[in-house]
Amino acid sequence: MKKVSYKGHVIEPASHRLRSGGWAARATVIIHEKNSVKKIPIFGRRRASFDSRQKADAYALELARLWVEGRIWGANGCG
Repeated sequence: MKKVSYKGHVIEPASHRLRSGGWAARATVIIHEKNSVKKIPIFGRRRASFDSRQKADAYALELARLWVEGRIWGANGCG
């Protein structure tokens, strides 16, 4: 899955294969501010795994979107 733009943030899915053969959900939210770039890692549940990279990326993308919503509304401790 490629980078996705969501409400002024860039989300880059980065799910990875586990030794067990499943896929762990992971993404990075990229925030471009004045003179800096912040990269916020987003991880899926520790024990959750998926049958395919596409499913893991889709879940990670949803988690990242929820993080962005929380940032916009001030619900996740970020300003």
